[in-house]
Order: sequence, then structure tokens, then C-alpha cells
Amino acid sequence: MSLLTRASAPLALATACLFLVQATDAEAQRRRPRQSEGTEVTVQNRGQGALSFLYVAPVGEGAWGEDRLGSDTVARNRNFRFTIEGEQCRFDVRGVFENGREETRFGIDLCARPELVMNGRTQTTAADLQRQGPVALYLVRNRSGNTMQTLKLVSANGDESEDVLGSTTVETNSQYTGRFERNAGCVYDLVATFEGSSERTLRRRDLCATREVVFGTGADDPAPRAGAEERRNEQDAQPPLAVTIQNRGAVAIQYLHIRPRGTNNWGPDRLGSDTVEARGTFQLSLPRRGCDYDVKVRFSNDREEVRNGVNLCTTPEFVVEGPALAPGRGERKQTASARPAQPAISQVAIINEGDRTIESLFISSSKISSWGEDLLGAERIQPGARYTARVERDDQCNYDLRIVYTGGREERRMRQNLCQRREVAFGGANAFRVDGGGPDNGRRVVFTNSGRGAVREVYLTPTNDTHWGDDRLGSELLPPRFRLEMRLPTEGGCRWDLKVVYEGGQNMEKRDQDLCATPEMAIGRAGRPGQVVSTGTGFYINDEGFILTNHHVIDGCATVAISRPGGARIPLRLIGADEGADLAVLRQENTTSTPLRLRTGAGPVVRGGERVVLVGYPARSQLGGVNVTEGIVSGLRGALGDQSRFQYTAPTQPGNSGGPVLDGSGSVVGVVVSQIDKISGERTAQNINFGIKLDLVRTFLAANNVQAAEGESGAPLATPDILQNADQSVLPLDCLE
Repeated sequence: MSLLTRASAPLALATACLFLVQATDAEAQRRRPRQSEGTEVTVQNRGQGALSFLYVAPVGEGAWGEDRLGSDTVARNRNFRFTIEGEQCRFDVRGVFENGREETRFGIDLCARPELVMNGRTQTTAADLQRQGPVALYLVRNRSGNTMQTLKLVSANGDESEDVLGSTTVETNSQYTGRFERNAGCVYDLVATFEGSSERTLRRRDLCATREVVFGTGADDPAPRAGAEERRNEQDAQPPLAVTIQNRGAVAIQYLHIRPRGTNNWGPDRLGSDTVEARGTFQLSLPRRGCDYDVKVRFSNDREEVRNGVNLCTTPEFVVEGPALAPGRGERKQTASARPAQPAISQVAIINEGDRTIESLFISSSKISSWGEDLLGAERIQPGARYTARVERDDQCNYDLRIVYTGGREERRMRQNLCQRREVAFGGANAFRVDGGGPDNGRRVVFTNSGRGAVREVYLTPTNDTHWGDDRLGSELLPPRFRLEMRLPTEGGCRWDLKVVYEGGQNMEKRDQDLCATPEMAIGRAGRPGQVVSTGTGFYINDEGFILTNHHVIDGCATVAISRPGGARIPLRLIGADEGADLAVLRQENTTSTPLRLRTGAGPVVRGGERVVLVGYPARSQLGGVNVTEGIVSGLRGALGDQSRFQYTAPTQPGNSGGPVLDGSGSVVGVVVSQIDKISGERTAQNINFGIKLDLVRTFLAANNVQAAEGESGAPLATPDILQNADQSVLPLDCLE
């Protein structure tokens, strides 16, 4: 060995030790400090029923371990606390609800996020199953028609595991997410026992290659080990029905109930812990009870669809149309093109500049028609805070962003280039903002749309330029009250020419504007004083001339007036308004009015399925007078689960806003607020409309010291009688410039 070689060996050893120490230090720095008594974790149950089992395993463990709940359960809307010890921070979590639905979460940092919300809807995905690491996952689906009681894995050399289900069972049409260590091999026999049935085996399943295994009705399994004759006789006597559920909607199916025609009980959720994703399918086997069945599905937006008297013997493929578009979406877009095999990831900071907490965040490609999942989950963005979101990029850069504040108010930023932008702000003085771009070090200018119509195009060029250049809004509109903010290059000087094109095609030009002296400018289209810019409906709520309507009916109006035949108008005085609640109260002075009564008594809360009648003034320029429609209450929550709204099917048109929703006796049970297409932009949705519940109405009126007339619901009336009784109380309203 040469002297150089002998000298290099200790040096290499010392260098290796140094790197090892540095790596150890770096790893120690990455570990979060832990109190000696451990970290207390809170699990919140927001599911439909009690949480029966809870498993929390470090990401490197090959088994789920013991049930953290023991003999306890966590009731709906209750919390459970437990402590994690040691330096481990990242855990996998599995919860099982009393209805058999399973929820799984993987790689959660419980040191950074010691609060976990479980709602029974987060299922194990294909991406979860394919994740790398020493621990592999597999998914067992039980479609046997019986409850799975035990499950064991038998390796190729005959080693048999303990019952991996532990204290849980897997209901029919439910699933179980299992774990195993890759270095122990991949090929196993899966041996399961079922309630009222013998043991069954799925042989030589490669869980590394095929992560999903299904215990079906028998066609896809080898023969059971024992009791085969008895089981074959039972199946021959009453063969099960095999049905395929096809979800043609754009919203996932969360619950599926099927009952024989003529029975009253819907029975269990046939999906168990499964869901049927948008445009997905689900194979179902159920005991034969004749051929005619009633089918009910509930989507992830809580909308229900019921079909009665379906012949499942002749209709083995049951198609559910479902919502054409998820609530809260903008205009329908083209189908996304194929994504690259390994899409890039963009990070964008969401900044809350407002004074309300942001509860939900949605980011999706501008090419697709659904918002996808809420990226915040259990997190919230407090006023003044920022949140970093990771976005999986497809083959383009434009994305739509939507946030929902506490109370339900929304904001959106459409077609944002997340390849270039790293921050998107919501709320505050810039609550209604469009970013026009420009150099980061440029001079900031702001144009505010102070009119009532949208701005379609904005052109801004230096005065000495002979061409207008590109539209600064691009594909966006600048709605009323929105601000267009941009940064101008300093080499362009101070003097610029401005051209604005409004939605109706009219345009306005301002030449030689000094944007150094006036960096903020109003560009809204001025209206003519006294011009009617919009119409709506209101109704008397007491005998002193107080009128209730929507905030958006009176927003931005110089005057709100009752429209009378022949063009006469009675001006009203604004008493109070609340944009978040979308309510306003006005008063007609010096009058005695005939009010409608808010429903009280035994049934003050609107009830699902009850009959409702709308009286109002929709499309007044075409229809002229009062209009009446009727339907039923079809849901007890609004879009995105808004508890202050309810859903009804009575046809609703522009101009109905602010009018009363009446029950079958003519008492008020809500206030008309919006249609589904006003929220989603989807024009194919039919009879999906929303009203404001009375508890919010009463809170709003109390805040403005207004007492409404109230009374118990009376005997049911025919629709013509309801219209006749309400005719003098429901009012056509004009919004004037």
C-alpha cells in the first residue's frame, strides 16, 4: 500500500464520520421537539354516526396495532383525545364507523397537526396503495353478502398471521385497508370467515402487483373449504341479483339504498365504506326479493335521487344521472387532456387579507368542470395568515381558485397562471380583485369598476404609442366593485391612454392620463339617474310598512322603490342590510301594511319533503305581473353544506330574489335567495333552488330592531287561495341608479 493510500484511508474515514454526524444532526433538526409527556392528539368525529374503532400506526409499522378507543366509541360531533409518545411524528390513521364505513389517512404529521377531523369519506385511493416504503398497503373489499369476521394472511412457506381485523369486522359492501412489510414477501393466501357461512380462501394473491382483492358472491373465489353443499343449495334456491351501478353525474355517490318494492324501510347503505366516483361504476350483489326495487342514492353534495319500481331482473345496469356539475362551479369547461405520467407540482401561497376566516380552498385546472376536494381539510386560514397549497400541474398553467369564508361567502380567482404566480390574495381591501400582471418592480395602478355592469376589456398604452396592444383582462371579466390591479414598467413614463369596453359593447376612452399623479381610477359605466338597473321581490313582514328582501336586490342602488302600475314608484328607506346573510330590510313610510307571517309553533323549522309555494315577480319585463310556482323542500342544506339555507324544487327565475317561500297554509318558511345556476353556472340543472332559513332571518331582524309578524301554520290551502292571500303583501321592487 502506498503512502498516499495509507494517508487517504484515515482521511476518508474521518470524512465519513463527519458526514454521519452532520446527517444525524440534520435528522435531529428535522424532528420536532416533543414534550416529555408526549403530544396530545384530538380526533373530531364529523361523520354520520359513531366512530367505533380508531387505529394509529407509525408510517413504518407493518400492522395497525391496537384499537385506540378500546371499549369506547366517539359519538357524532364529539371529540376523542389520546397521546403519542416518542420522537415519531408521521402516522397512518384508520377509523371505522358504526355503519361499517372506513376512513383512512396516511402520512399525517400529528406533531404539526394535532387535530384530526374524520367524516367517513376519505377512502383509500389507488395512489395510497402504490406509495413506496417498507410498508405496503392492500385493500380487501367484501362483496360476499355476509359480514367478514376474521381475515388471515398465509405466506408461501405456510406461516399464518394472526387475525388482521383485530376487534373489527367488515360489513358486506365495506372495505378493509391492510398493511404488510415488503421484505416479508408479496404472495399470500387470504383466508376469511363470514357470518352464517364457512371459511373461504383467495389463493396465491400477489399483493405487491395487485393491491385490491375482492371476496365476491362466489364466482370469483375458489370453492370454500367446508359447507359447500349447504351453501350451493341455498344459492340455487334463491340466486342473488348482480347489479352494476353507473354514476353518470359529476359528483361522487356516497350512499346507496335499495329496498324491495312495497317495503317501508330503506335498510343499510349498500356501499358500506365505498363510494362511486363521478362517472364510475360499482358492482353489487344482493339477495333476491322479487324483481321490483326502489333505489335511493345520495351524492357527496347531499343531493338525493330516488327511483321507484325499477326491475333489476331486466335492468342489471342501473344508471344514475346525478348532478351534471358540482355546486359552486363556474361555466362548464372542456374535458381535460391527458396528463403527463409524472406531473409537476406547483406551490402557491394563499393570503387571507380579509377579516373572516377561510374555511375551504379549491384549486382546479381551468380546463375541467369540477372543483375537486377541499385542500384545507381540517385547517383554516385565519385573517392575516397565509397557507401554502401544493397543486399538481397538468400540461398547462391556468388554474381556477375558489375560497369559502365562515358564513358561506365565496371569492374566486379564475385562470390564474400558477407557473408564474406564487401568491394569490383574497379578502380585505382587495376582496374583489383581478391581477393584471406586469413587472414585479413596476409602478402599481388600480382601476375600479364603479358601475353596475361588467367590464369586458381594458387597454392601456403609453400616450406616444400608436397601438392599443393586448387586452389587460385577458379571458376574465371585471365585475362591479372589482379592482383591476397591475404593475406598469417605469420606462413607459407617467402618461398613458386608457380604453374600456363594457359587457354590452359600449366603450370609453380616456387620453393622456397621468398615472403617476392618479394611480387609482374609477372606470365603471355611469348610469342615468332614475334608470332601472335591476328588479326583485320583497314582502311586508309587519303592519308598519317594513319589507324584507335580499341584500343583492338592493346592493348599489341609489334608490329602491315599489313599482306600481302605470310607472308610479314608491321610494323605500333602507333600515339594515347584511351581505353575508344576503338579507335587507326596508320601510315604506306612513303606511299600514298587510304582512305575511313567519311560521312558528310546532313546526317552525322547514321540513324535508313538505310542499312550498313561491309568490313573486320574476322576469317582470317579459311576464309583467305576479307569478306563482310550487314544489317541495328537497334538501335541508344549501350549496357546500350551508346550514343557513335549504333547497326546494319550485321553479325560480331572476326577479324572484327576496320573495317569500310559503308553506301549504301560506306561512313564510324562508326567503328566496338563488338558483343552482347562479352558483355553478350550469344551465342544465333543473329546479335546484335555495332559500334562507327563518333562524337566520330572525337573527338579522333582531339585529336591526325589527319585529316581524308571526303565527302558527294553519290548514292547508289550495295554491290559488295562497296567491290571493299573499297578493297584497308581496311587492315588485325596482333598483334605480
